[in-house]
Parts: sequence; C-alpha cells; structure tokens
Amino acid sequence: MHCPHCDKDLNDDHPACPECKFHISDLDGELGAPPERQGDVLDRAGVLTGDERERLVRRCADLRARTGAELVVVTAASSAPRKPSEHAFWLFNRWEVGGPAHAGILVLLSLAERRVESEVGVALEDIISDAASGALLEAHAVPFFALGSFGEGLYQAVDVLAQLVEHAPRKAWA
Repeated sequence: MHCPHCDKDLNDDHPACPECKFHISDLDGELGAPPERQGDVLDRAGVLTGDERERLVRRCADLRARTGAELVVVTAASSAPRKPSEHAFWLFNRWEVGGPAHAGILVLLSLAERRVESEVGVALEDIISDAASGALLEAHAVPFFALGSFGEGLYQAVDVLAQLVEHAPRKAWA
C-alpha cells in the first residue's frame, strides 16, 4: 500500500511513512472504529438497489472463487473529515482486504466529495497500479455516475478490475 499523503510504500511491517511520518493510527484517532464489514459490498450511502448490490456481490465472489483475491466496494455519503483516498486506505487496512498477502482491492464511492477512489493491495500492484486503477475508475465508472447510475458505474469498474486480476498469471497469494 502507499501512504495517502506522499505515496511512499507502507505495509504491516512498516506502518509509518518514512517520508511524512503518517501512520494509520492517525486515521483511527479521527475516524474511530471502522464500520463492521458486511461482506464485499457495503452501501452506506444507500445508492444501490437490491439487484445492483447483489450483482456486485456476485462479481466480487466470482473473482475470489477464481483467483483468491478480494474486491470490496463501499459507498459513503461522505469521507469527512478525511479525504476519500485516506478513507479508502483506512478501510482497506482495518478490514484487512486481501488477507495477509494484501491480495485485494477496495473501491470507495464518496458522494459528498464526488470522488471514487481505490486502494490496491501490494500483492496485486504488479497487475494494476494505483494510478492505473484510478484511470480505470475514471473511464468506466464516472460516465455512469454523471447520469446518476451509481450501481452500473460501480459494476463496470469492478468488472474491469476483476478481469485484470483474473487474466494475470497466478501468484503465490492465490
């Protein structure tokens, strides 16, 4: 994972950024305990229909069954008081998305900030970088969001991210 402030590498062995001294516990102090993780899709903003949520749940489960990697989707009314990128980083780490190998991706839609962010685990970074993941979200999700179709936008982004992982050579984490 990367520091949400200066993009330096962080991991469980080195949770403090050597550059800016950011530590994940900085987020805990402001945000408290993370919401309980309830599967792979948490619609805290209430923007998904039951069918849209179920479609996302199935796609995330399919990815896990095929590769062992996790993909988690979260919607939030706001990420305040932190930036959406920091909120995604915090949830990814506190929920241990992708297990000990960090073989996972978390996608966060933050409505008030009008942002969609992702956090890519270390085990998947040779498949998709944080920058590439952001570009995919921009290309595949944002056009649907502009039309108010949050469920379809999230599904399109999740499907593209999942396909990249599914078509990559199998790694030791799988």
